[in-house]
Amino acid sequence: MDELLVKRAKKGDKKAFEIIIKLVKDKAYKVAYCYLHNEEDSMDAVCNAIEKAYKNIKRLRQVKYFETWFIRIVINECRLIIREKEKVNKLISNMQSNDIYVENKEAILDLHNALNQLAEEDRIIIYLKYYWGYTIREVATLLELPEGTVKTKIYKNLKKMKIQLEVKEG
Repeated sequence: MDELLVKRAKKGDKKAFEIIIKLVKDKAYKVAYCYLHNEEDSMDAVCNAIEKAYKNIKRLRQVKYFETWFIRIVINECRLIIREKEKVNKLISNMQSNDIYVENKEAILDLHNALNQLAEEDRIIIYLKYYWGYTIREVATLLELPEGTVKTKIYKNLKKMKIQLEVKEG
């Protein structure tokens, strides 16, 4: 890795940043794919990592470790994606334990349709919490709502979705 390019990138040189990313992007993708086993998710992880690296490159302490630093960001992005997927699986699992069985693609579509029936803000809250893995406090901060309101909306809307899905099955 050309340390001069990294130094230039740290100083805000966009072209230098572009060049150093091109030098590590293939390795970063391979690492992401090893974690995620999915082409689209791997590309998302690398793209998110590039964005974070661009925003935080000034924090890089030693330019000789740029590649290691960037790969660590990619790995962290992969872990975030894995956690997001686990949240979705947990949501589905929780619904299954409440006698709502997601057995096929049609049932998954029903779940998405139930989500789409919610008001936009309510749907965003559910997505932030269960799909993207934000805590209730983080959701409240992002949407500038009190935590109690977020909790109430989550409970109310999950209950509404459960009833909607039960009616579809019944």
